[in-house]
Amino acid sequence: MSFTVINTFTLLDPAGAEEFEARFLAHVEWMRAQPGFLAHQAVRSAGRPEVYVNLGWWERPEDFQKVLASATFQEHAEEFHKIVSVEADPSMGLARFDGVAGEPGDVLFVDFFTVEAGNADSSDTTDAFVGAYRAHAQAAAALDGFVAADLAKSLFARPGGFTALTRWRDAEAALAATALPEYAALAALAEVRTVPAAHVAGNRAELAPAGA
Repeated sequence: MSFTVINTFTLLDPAGAEEFEARFLAHVEWMRAQPGFLAHQAVRSAGRPEVYVNLGWWERPEDFQKVLASATFQEHAEEFHKIVSVEADPSMGLARFDGVAGEPGDVLFVDFFTVEAGNADSSDTTDAFVGAYRAHAQAAAALDGFVAADLAKSLFARPGGFTALTRWRDAEAALAATALPEYAALAALAEVRTVPAAHVAGNRAELAPAGA
């Protein structure tokens, strides 16, 4: 699966959303032209509008590291840090699921899962969680209104941490998925913090090698 960079941006001044989004969109336009960039999805928290989350998909970690070291990226980062705090969570994509085609009015959720701390580095725990998530996503995909889901595992920033981005036709469909027995089995393995969010830019459905 693809290397996934998950960044959480928090506005230092809640009134600075317009400036941040303009700078961010300009930055993304530059990123799209970089070798190894695949796609991204940026969302804004519905409950905390000063918080944005962006998932960026890359072919290889080396591609992102090369961009990270570039003078242009460093210039952009310096400007960003004047208006937002940034939490970076380099991750590895583990699974993706597709349902019906996405539309502009879709509802998005970012789920931050954390498995039991004592088992965070256990491959058995990882396998059990991924298996449970896969079962839940497959059950959710059978529901009307499921669009897509992506699951990634934190490489080092969040021990035992997994992040899932899900897209639904409406909030009712997303709520119905949490009532599935497969979700109860998943929740028994990890704590979860769910962030209902609004689309800002990007579309993970465009995931494909740059230039293809």
